[in-house]
Amino acid sequence: MIENVSKSAVNLFDILTNKEARVSRQQEWLKSHSLPLISFSINMPGPVKMNESSKTIFNQGVDAIGEACRENGWSIITRQILQQKTGPEAIFVVDVPFALDLKRSMIKIEHNHPLGRLMDLDVISNDGKTISRKGQMLDSRKCLLCEENAMVCSRSRRHPLPSLLNKIYEMTSND
Repeated sequence: MIENVSKSAVNLFDILTNKEARVSRQQEWLKSHSLPLISFSINMPGPVKMNESSKTIFNQGVDAIGEACRENGWSIITRQILQQKTGPEAIFVVDVPFALDLKRSMIKIEHNHPLGRLMDLDVISNDGKTISRKGQMLDSRKCLLCEENAMVCSRSRRHPLPSLLNKIYEMTSND
């Protein structure tokens, strides 16, 4: 069953404006800290990005990032958490010797955490380059419903939005 969500729908302009602002924040943080960043957002389909499911995914993701850093002996120097209609997001500055190790740790979260498939954990090295899954010879993310490439399903709108939202609701309400 689809959860009752706020009617604060976003449009393409909102999403693109937010993406520009995020990139700008990332560049400022790279300049001021000269350390790798984790840029964390939620993969939430549809026009409503801020809802109970996205908050659940986000809170668990923040906890998983903190735990991964502690387990590896890395310090989170600072972080910024934003709750906005385009969805929750965060930037973490991490004191880590190699950004590639940080990316591998974030990929583990995406693969192993029960909600990891819904987390977008980008790592940006201190020289400003985003470390991609593709660059790590990893497959693209899989669709929640059919296990095909998520990007292909998304672009072709293979699955109805209510089916995707129901799946996400099932995943987030089992906690």
